[in-house]
Amino acid sequence: MCAITGIVGNVREGDWHETHGLLTELLVQSLERGRDACGFVGITSPLDAPHRHRVITDKSPLAADEFTATNPFWKTLRRMRCCSVIGHVRWTTSGPASDNRNNHPFIGKTNSVAFSLVHNGIVHDPEEAADRLGIKLTTDCDSEVIEKTISVTGDMARGMRRCLVELKGSMALAAVEHRTGTVWLARDIHRPLWIARLRDGRRTVFASTPQIIERAVETRPGRFGDWVTDLFPLAPGHVYCLTPEGRLFAAYSTAARFDEGDSG
Repeated sequence: MCAITGIVGNVREGDWHETHGLLTELLVQSLERGRDACGFVGITSPLDAPHRHRVITDKSPLAADEFTATNPFWKTLRRMRCCSVIGHVRWTTSGPASDNRNNHPFIGKTNSVAFSLVHNGIVHDPEEAADRLGIKLTTDCDSEVIEKTISVTGDMARGMRRCLVELKGSMALAAVEHRTGTVWLARDIHRPLWIARLRDGRRTVFASTPQIIERAVETRPGRFGDWVTDLFPLAPGHVYCLTPEGRLFAAYSTAARFDEGDSG
């Protein structure tokens, strides 16, 4: 059991410090789903040049509360407005967190577009899947085969759909394109993923459970009902695209084969 968190949107001038605080709280409120490691990736979007993106990312075998309090890259992000940030807390199921290569996010490339990926779930027999796809795994973490599957497929939407259909186990996925800040989301019936729209109409929050979102909002910006206008789960078996402009749409719908896996 792990957790996925994130925020996407064109943040208004003066609101980034508040947004970074909410991102921090989303990670901290996810601690019950994993304390072995924490990581993130942010796509910067300066107000004076919003399309001049820069990637800031790091991961470490630390619990989220210690990571957000001490990590220099996370602290730097406080002063760097982003259009997209995804985060991850890890409960180790394969590959020790002490080897940082096993922690999230993983970085891949579809054709010429680099992306970062996080995963909540378990992939069964990742070596068998890698052999079938003709790819080589370089870590001991089962999640790596998801990144490799998307990279080999060469397209984010089709790659995520392929993971839902072909890989055995359980999964919720979040990936962000480094060049555009576009976020891709997908889940099966075994792993949850929730979306919340903030009242300003500019920011979309996502996390593994509604409780994570509710606690984070109540702790940082204020009363949940005053800040959130919509809260809903993503439907399983679909691949969603979430743009920095706030558009959320299903890019693929699939009758994926859902193997038995643990829930949560």
